[in-house]
Amino acid sequence: MFKLFRALVAFLPRLWSNWITLLGTVITSAAAITVLVALAIEFLSTGLNTYAAAVLFLVMPGLLALGLLLIPLGLYHERRRAQRPGFAAEHDQLQDALRQAMSSEVVRKRVAFVLLMTVLNVMIFSVVTHRAISFMETPQFCGNVCHSVMQPELDTYNSSPHSRVACVQCHVGEGATSAIKAKLAGLRQLWGIATGTFHRPIETPVHSLRRASETCEGCHQPGKFFGTRLDFRTHFKADKDNTPQVTAMIFPVGGVDPVTSKDSGIHAHISDRYQLRYESLDDKRTIIGKVQRIENGKVVAEWLPPKENMGKPVTESRIMDCVDCHNRVAHIYDGAPEAAVEKALASGRLDRSLPWIKQVAVGVLKAESPPRAEAERQFRRALGQAYERDHANAVPSSEKLDQAARGLAALYRRNVYPEMRLAWNNYPSNIGHNGPDPGNFKGQCFRCHDGEHATADGKVIPSKCELCHDVMAKDEVPKDLPDEIRPFLHL
Repeated sequence: MFKLFRALVAFLPRLWSNWITLLGTVITSAAAITVLVALAIEFLSTGLNTYAAAVLFLVMPGLLALGLLLIPLGLYHERRRAQRPGFAAEHDQLQDALRQAMSSEVVRKRVAFVLLMTVLNVMIFSVVTHRAISFMETPQFCGNVCHSVMQPELDTYNSSPHSRVACVQCHVGEGATSAIKAKLAGLRQLWGIATGTFHRPIETPVHSLRRASETCEGCHQPGKFFGTRLDFRTHFKADKDNTPQVTAMIFPVGGVDPVTSKDSGIHAHISDRYQLRYESLDDKRTIIGKVQRIENGKVVAEWLPPKENMGKPVTESRIMDCVDCHNRVAHIYDGAPEAAVEKALASGRLDRSLPWIKQVAVGVLKAESPPRAEAERQFRRALGQAYERDHANAVPSSEKLDQAARGLAALYRRNVYPEMRLAWNNYPSNIGHNGPDPGNFKGQCFRCHDGEHATADGKVIPSKCELCHDVMAKDEVPKDLPDEIRPFLHL
C-alpha cells in the first residue's frame, strides 16, 4: 500500500510538467470546487434558481470532463517530447529536482492532499453527472431553459390535469437507448434555438412520442368498463342578456362490458383484443387513408379512403391509441375566441351580467393582437370603444370594464404568444367535432367516421352521432332542463 502511495506521489509532479497538464489540473480543480459549493447550496437551502442550476449542473460537469481529458493529453505530449534530442538531460534534472523536493515532509503532505483531491474529483464528477441528468428530466429544465420557445407549453402544462407528471415520462422512453435518442434530438433542437431556425409555433403532433401503452396506461385503464357519462355543453347567445343554452349529452365511454365481456363504446377503439391501424396522409394526422382492424396479427377488415385521397403518399402508419383523441392532455388551449369566452362565462371568469359581453368580448379578441404585456390596457380601450360604437345605451361602469379587460387579457395570454406565432386554435383538440376552423365537421372523429371510408364490399365506417353521444336536451335554458339532470349542471 505504501509503495502504491509513493508511486502515485511520484507521479503527481508530472501534472505540472507542461502547460497542457497544468491547464487540465486548474480547470478540473476549479470546476470541482464550484460544483461542491453549488451542491452545498442545493442541500442546505431552498435550492438554486433554474438558470444557476442549468449552468452549475450542465456546464460545470463539462468543464470537469474537459480538465480530466487535458491531463492525459498533456502526458502524451510530454512522452512525445521525450523523443527529442537533449530532452533526457533536462528530464533527469527535473527528476532530480522532484526527488529532492519529495524528500521534504511538507511537500509530501501537499502532494498527498492533491492526490486526495483528485480522488474527490472523480467522486464529484459521478455525483454531478447524476444530478445533471436528474435536472434535465425536470419540467423546469424543459420549459425554462429554452425560455420563450417552450413558454406556451410550460404555461399550459402547469395548469393541466397532468401538471404532476414529469415531461420526460411522456416525451422520453425508458432505458438508456431512449435517453440517448432524446438527448441527440435535444442537440438538434438546441442548434435550432441558437440559430433561430426552430419552427414557430412548435409543430404537432410529436411523432416521436412514446406509445400510450407506455405512458397513459401506467395510471389509466382504458379497458376498464366506464359505462356512460353525463356531460353538458354550455353556450351563450350573443344577445343583451348573454342567454345561456345548455345541451345535455350521455357519452358511452364503454370499455370491456363485465356482463358480455365484449368491447363497447368509445374506448373500444383501443381494445386489448384487437388493434386499429390507420395511414396518415399528412403530417398533422388530419387526412386519413386506409384503416385496418387487426386481430391476432391478421387483418380482418380494411376500409379504403375516399377516391380523392386514393394514391396520396402515406406519411405515417400508426396503431391507434389514447392520444389520437386525447391529443392535448397536458397542453390544453381554449380553441377559438368563441370557445374561450364561453368557458370564461360559464366559470365566472367573465361577468355574465354585463350586457352584450359575449358579443363584444369575442369581437375584441378576434380584432386585437397586442403584445402580451400590453394586453390588458389595449383590451380595456377596445372594450370601451366597442360598447360606445355598438351599444351606447348599455355601457358598463369603468370598474366593470376594467374587470372585463383583466379577464380577456388572461384568456389572451393563455392562448396567444405572438413571439412564437401561436394564435387562436393553432392546437385544436381532437375531443369533439370541430377541426382547425370552428364549424368544420371534417376534423377529429370525422377523420375516419366520415361515411366515406369503405370496405371492398361497400361497408362504410359509420358517421352516426349516436356512436359517441346521445343528446338528452339541446340548447335548453337551464331552468327548462328536466329536474332529474338540473342538479348536475354547475352554472
